[in-house]
Amino acid sequence: MVYLPTQREERDEADSAATVWAFLLVLFCFKLATVGLIFWHMRTFESGIVLGSTLWYWFPPLLLLGAGPVVFYYRLRKVRARRDALQRSEWMVGDGQDVDSTAVRRR
Repeated sequence: MVYLPTQREERDEADSAATVWAFLLVLFCFKLATVGLIFWHMRTFESGIVLGSTLWYWFPPLLLLGAGPVVFYYRLRKVRARRDALQRSEWMVGDGQDVDSTAVRRR
């Protein structure tokens, strides 16, 4: 027998995921605000070293989280450029012309 989740269970799962992400976002913002306040009040090189040594483990996850959207949009632009090139070659249209306007004229 196959178990299929109900709409309520799916909605509860989505709500719990949103709750976890909201908690992590608040935690991260609080961490940034705390570090900013500490650095603002103790403007010394030593305080920068202490803050840097206590924050180093935050940088790899932030780089990974930031790299996801960058890679996605790079790939999206690459795929769209390839699609446009294929459409231009299929309709034998130059770079300055639009594929849709050429398709309408041929009908």
